[in-house]
Amino acid sequence: MNTPLRRLEGISYWVIEDSEAIYDFINTEIRTEWEIDARNQNQASEDNQWLGTLSNQRWQLDVMKLTQIKLNPEILNYVDQKTNYVFSKSLQRRSSELQQSIERRGVVLSPLIVKREDYQLLDGYCSYTTLNAMTIPKTYAYIGGL
Repeated sequence: MNTPLRRLEGISYWVIEDSEAIYDFINTEIRTEWEIDARNQNQASEDNQWLGTLSNQRWQLDVMKLTQIKLNPEILNYVDQKTNYVFSKSLQRRSSELQQSIERRGVVLSPLIVKREDYQLLDGYCSYTTLNAMTIPKTYAYIGGL
């Protein structure tokens, strides 16, 4: 798989350019992560509407303004009472660490994953939050839809 390094707004990204390769990446690597997340939230992955249609989605690499991207309040407000895990607190800590890594070592990001129908962010909350805090206006995104 060809994953060239690209820079946008001073940030480096490893990108997949080919739509079929993006499809394969999303439906193998990312699907596995999302299925684990669903199980950790006591959800059956087959009950998740997005996961159910994932294999029918078509993907493309694009540049998006951060202001276009919508966040999912269910994800932002997620709390696991059993483990005392609070997504928003974890996100704040991870975002701060990522910003330091970008500024000090030039860490390379992956594109965000966004749903075409409503521009909802599906994956990449830490990168999104970090880019927003750094006032970076644009990002690479894999945009998927039916």
